Amino acid sequence: MADLRMSPEVRALLGPEGIARAAEVSLGNGQCLTCSQPLDGTVNMVVRTGGHYTHVGYVHARCGPSEVIRMGPDFAPAAPADGYDMTMTAAVLDHGGADLPVLIAETVGKAYIVNDGPGELTSVVASHLLGSGFHLVTRLRQAPPQVAEWVGVLLLGHGPAGEDGLLVLDPEGGQFFTGTVDLPDGWLTQATRYGWAVLYVGNIGGLDPRAHDAKATARALRSAAQAGQLVGARIAVGAPGPAQT
Repeated sequence: MADLRMSPEVRALLGPEGIARAAEVSLGNGQCLTCSQPLDGTVNMVVRTGGHYTHVGYVHARCGPSEVIRMGPDFAPAAPADGYDMTMTAAVLDHGGADLPVLIAETVGKAYIVNDGPGELTSVVASHLLGSGFHLVTRLRQAPPQVAEWVGVLLLGHGPAGEDGLLVLDPEGGQFFTGTVDLPDGWLTQATRYGWAVLYVGNIGGLDPRAHDAKATARALRSAAQAGQLVGARIAVGAPGPAQT
């Protein structure tokens, strides 16, 4: 388990709320900014900042110190479709008595927009999605509204080891997510029934995409929603049909 360290300079820049937000990352899924290897042992937080944008990253203690790196005024976030490193968890979760197919995306690294001084941080990904028709989620009693022209394409059994793949495209054709997904029993049946899945995105933490523990997943989502750290929408999902001859 990684042990996260922050320098006094990093703490001063982020402020109490910012420290709490930045520490929500699941370090077990992260990679070192310097050597690109999985994070373990003592991990130092590195903050790159410039203008109104702050990016939080992590390095092994052996690879570098915890520090604030001042960037130029044109330092700006990439759009999520430009390739954020994400984990994706699939689940079938109760929403007001209906078992719905759910996809849960979480960025491995965290990037924030600075709003009104130290500690006032807004997730770059959440801000982007709220501007794209997603809704802030405060409870899981019903599915959020559907967002037009977002689509999830299931590539069943197409992974290197026969695992299932998932491609999530935004309305401009940008790849919001591309990677593998471990579908639990019943997920595909429900997705086929509805023609859509609920896509939640936020700072959830602690989810194991292979555990298929619906109760633990629901608890984690409720905690993120109560903390104002969850956005969501329904997106169309489907699998390509067989090739025509």
